[in-house]
Amino acid sequence: MTHLRFTFRFQKALEASAFILRLAGGQMGYIDLLKMLYIADRECLAVEGDTITGDSVKARKRGPVLRTIFNLIQKNDSQSERWHSFIGARFNHNMKQLEVFIKESPGDGDLYQFEKEILLRVFEEHKDKDLVSYTHTFPEWRKYESILNSANKSQCSITIEDMLEGIGKPELIDIVKENIAAEKFHSKLFRR
Repeated sequence: MTHLRFTFRFQKALEASAFILRLAGGQMGYIDLLKMLYIADRECLAVEGDTITGDSVKARKRGPVLRTIFNLIQKNDSQSERWHSFIGARFNHNMKQLEVFIKESPGDGDLYQFEKEILLRVFEEHKDKDLVSYTHTFPEWRKYESILNSANKSQCSITIEDMLEGIGKPELIDIVKENIAAEKFHSKLFRR
């Protein structure tokens, strides 16, 4: 069975990450950034039938994670060097966590106004929450919880279909298909 997939949008993901980091005063724990970006993608999907980042999602023990952004932060992606010229990462020994911070602004010209509004709302609503626990309540993560708690599996793919089911909007599947088809058409047309 082939699942629907958006194309990862490096520049939008970078700008959305920097946008949230600016709201947080320039730095935050990388897990909180990943969770806020996921929540924003999820909310955008519920409204537009599309996400901001286009990233694929993995269910991991600490909740849903945007796969490519996680790999960029961890320096496990071919574009990590470019990413880290704008967003750095360092281990905070006092907090015992990896933090991400803005090194240089990537701008925000690729983000639509409604995407900025979603990012702002997500930050304001969730900045003081334990986002790992919060995202463990999402049905699309809970679907894989028992598998992840077994000793053999560290991650499972959360599909767009899982996300639509989780947000209670499976009827958006046709809009998602149209958005993916339009994205592919534009990619071929402009050879991106």
